[in-house]
Amino acid sequence: MDNRKLMEIRNNIAVLPSLREKADKLRKRIRDAERNVEELLENYKKECVDVEQLKNSSFLAFLLKLLGKYQGKLEKEEKEAINAKVQYDRACQFVDELRKELHETEMRIIALKEDERTYEAEMKRREQELLSKMHTEHFENYMKLERERDFIQKQIFEMDEAIRAATRAQSTARSVMGHLSSAEKWATFDVWSNNGIISHMAKYDRIDRAESEINRLYSQLRELKKELSDIDLNAAPGLNEFDTVTRFIDICFDNIFTDLKVRNMIRDNLDQVNRVYQNLTQLIHNIENRKRELQRRMGEIEHLKNELLLSL
Repeated sequence: MDNRKLMEIRNNIAVLPSLREKADKLRKRIRDAERNVEELLENYKKECVDVEQLKNSSFLAFLLKLLGKYQGKLEKEEKEAINAKVQYDRACQFVDELRKELHETEMRIIALKEDERTYEAEMKRREQELLSKMHTEHFENYMKLERERDFIQKQIFEMDEAIRAATRAQSTARSVMGHLSSAEKWATFDVWSNNGIISHMAKYDRIDRAESEINRLYSQLRELKKELSDIDLNAAPGLNEFDTVTRFIDICFDNIFTDLKVRNMIRDNLDQVNRVYQNLTQLIHNIENRKRELQRRMGEIEHLKNELLLSL
């Protein structure tokens, strides 16, 4: 296949991703619109029942006629039924229009799929031809791009692992904050309740739960630091200063402090865990930004590879 024809096919199929995205969105809109049709149909049936009940209820009709309100009531119910029918019909028409648009979009996709297969087959053939011509400039350039692509793919994988590890730690930190916040409330109550046994037990129950989650958080942060080292992010601001939280828990259980002192320590550690949570949020954001940069470079590499193949 000559380059002019191949370029023409590439230009034709360039719209396929947009068409597929459009088709997916249309399918969702159709599902939503169909649910709306079902709701409007139920409403229309209800309005029709109201009209029939008014017509068939001789006692109610007699009372309304006696009061001179029957005709007005009937007209009101009939008008509501008509309006419900109009809304239902319009919704049905809207679904039909969406289905028609989806059908047209799917037909365009089907028509371009053959061109897509032709293009992919030709590009594969050219790739094999290029790879068979070792030690040429085109081959060296192509393999250089391939090596960069492989490296970036590995980096993206490691970033995904780091994001997952950070997200797990973030979720645990959120749980710790919940337990410490509850403990702080009970500690405040304990200060003013003359050491009530219920508030005292509730406070230490929340601290015990926080301790369990903190142990989990420590493990998750260790794993996160390992994942960060794989993507050359050894420094995780704010994560290395997390030591004092468990010390607080140990001190709390091993020594006798005033209730006010305990409450203040809970608050201090709550602030510290909150800082860890915020740092994790920023860390995830930074990794995702780096990942997007690499994904953009991946797109550039694929474009350069295709341009090399098209130049053969």
